[in-house]
Amino acid sequence: MVLPFRAKTAMDAKEAGLGFHELCDAYGRMIGHDYSDLTIEDANRVRSFSNISLPEACATLFDQGLSRFSMSDNRNGLDLVMISMPAPGSELIYEQRGICITARGGDAILHSTAERLISHSTQVGEVLAVALPRRKLMALVGPDALGHIRKLTMDDPACRLFRCYAQSLLTLENDPDFRLADRIGDQLAELAALAIGASRPGHEQIREGTALQDARFHQAQQFIKRNLTEPGLNETHVARALCISPSAVRQLFGRRGSSIGRFIREARLARAYAMLSDPTAMPRRVVDVAADCGFESMSAFYSAFRTAYGCSPTEALRKN
Repeated sequence: MVLPFRAKTAMDAKEAGLGFHELCDAYGRMIGHDYSDLTIEDANRVRSFSNISLPEACATLFDQGLSRFSMSDNRNGLDLVMISMPAPGSELIYEQRGICITARGGDAILHSTAERLISHSTQVGEVLAVALPRRKLMALVGPDALGHIRKLTMDDPACRLFRCYAQSLLTLENDPDFRLADRIGDQLAELAALAIGASRPGHEQIREGTALQDARFHQAQQFIKRNLTEPGLNETHVARALCISPSAVRQLFGRRGSSIGRFIREARLARAYAMLSDPTAMPRRVVDVAADCGFESMSAFYSAFRTAYGCSPTEALRKN
């Protein structure tokens, strides 16, 4: 069986008129589990989650994760492997088959959904959980790697890439077509396999695919967008953040017919245009917007802006 195909679903207990137990039941039905042994402390904390399910991958983001629970084995006949990732500052303590694993500071716990899982967590905040079909991962890592609950450390670049790419799955607002859905499922499985420890045949298959490059490209884009205010932002900064060489960064963009310099410039212009044309924004001087978007030269900013949008920054501001 495959996972149900479901677009992004955001569920808030208050907006949906649900109680705490009903909210947990709603999530459990999505992936085929029953929750029991819930605590009253969580009832005052856990209020919402967002989920997206593709045939080969399911991601759920909990604004506040459950601290104490007992999760049943899967009731829908799905044999899944789940990777649960607490946000920095949070903690997960999961027990399965008598083995207890603790993950803190952004590390992750790999566990099966075929057997009961017990949580003993005491300090839980945001949690991202990704479910993947066991058969898909077994083809890449071998059966022994998935035999028991274990911790994955985010010191591993592959783990960080997996987390970043899984978070991007939840940014899909509309139903992705099946072609895209299949590709996302394949890429998440390949990145998870690298994080878990791919077998030799698995490594060869991953090396021939695009998952690693696509995930790194996505991570590079996200890093650039978060750091546009830095005037000297360049490939060296991106390479350091991704733990790869500057030439590898150039190749990421070159394979897509672009360059990192062009991407940075276009991202800065897009942010500047949004700031200048937003009628709800506080009044801003053009020079301040240029500085906030990382432009060091006003003449270069005006020239690039007119080329991109057919008007000057001042004219865009006046239209607001």
